[in-house]
Amino acid sequence: RTELAEKGTSEMTVWYPEYDVKEKKIRTRISRLAILLGSLAVLICFAINLIVIPQFLWVFYVAVAVFYILVSLSHTILSASHIGGKITAQVISLTILLLVIDFMSGNLQWSVDYVVPFLIIAGILLLSISILRVRLNWTGYFSFLLMMLAMGFVPLIFYITGLARVLWPSVTAGSFAVTIFALLMVFANQTFMTQLGRRFHL
Repeated sequence: RTELAEKGTSEMTVWYPEYDVKEKKIRTRISRLAILLGSLAVLICFAINLIVIPQFLWVFYVAVAVFYILVSLSHTILSASHIGGKITAQVISLTILLLVIDFMSGNLQWSVDYVVPFLIIAGILLLSISILRVRLNWTGYFSFLLMMLAMGFVPLIFYITGLARVLWPSVTAGSFAVTIFALLMVFANQTFMTQLGRRFHL
């Protein structure tokens, strides 16, 4: 019939961060408003483009720029998504943006020759650094890392199909992806193989 702890001395252990419903609603509204305004801007530019100079569709520049801004705002800035997913989304959306700009500006191939390979290398490097920071809790990054490693061979595909003309950046991106894969096999062999089996149901 006695108290187990004195009043005011016990402390509650908070295992999870507090879920702020109001903040979530504000972020959702901002994201939806941005999508609405972005879509409206693209439609207005499309109408102006058809009226003024229909022979040159510059509206695609606006469309891909708005697409990248919306991805950055909704998925990278306002979202509480996994950091691996944010890095992957940035690399993919930036790749699309650069490819469209390059194609629309005369297909000079600067994007597929140099920028995209080193962008993919930067994405793989950022994911690898993130994994080193979390160390034992890196398995949450596994799917995103596999996706980025697969993207490391995209520049080589561009070169083989003739879309790219310079070989060494494509080889560098592919070699970097193979190196990271080999390091995972050596230093995280058991965990790596376990995660690989789970993802592909081996």
